[in-house]
Amino acid sequence: MLSYAIQVLNMETEQFNIRMPKDLVQDLDIISRLLKVNKSEWVKTKLAEEVHEEKNKLLMELSTLYANGMISKEKIGKLVGKDIADEMEFIKKKAIESAKKGIEYGRKLRKK
Repeated sequence: MLSYAIQVLNMETEQFNIRMPKDLVQDLDIISRLLKVNKSEWVKTKLAEEVHEEKNKLLMELSTLYANGMISKEKIGKLVGKDIADEMEFIKKKAIESAKKGIEYGRKLRKK
């Protein structure tokens, strides 16, 4: 996760403002002082880690839906883009090929 966070910190940025409860800001101040880090940088790093993790989880769930025929490649393309849809299709095809080879190999073993 740390390497991903470092990559994110070095990317082109866009300003994003949020309002937070005062108690949370005070907690962030404490963390910042204890860790001797910039509060904004700490929040940015933690947010990047969480977004990365959540995105991967959601893409795995989407991939499972696609593999089970519950969502179309076109719908995936609309949701997350053509490149990811193409990648999911490639993985699904490889998984099917692998399963077929496994079945064939199992049949050969039974015949012996």
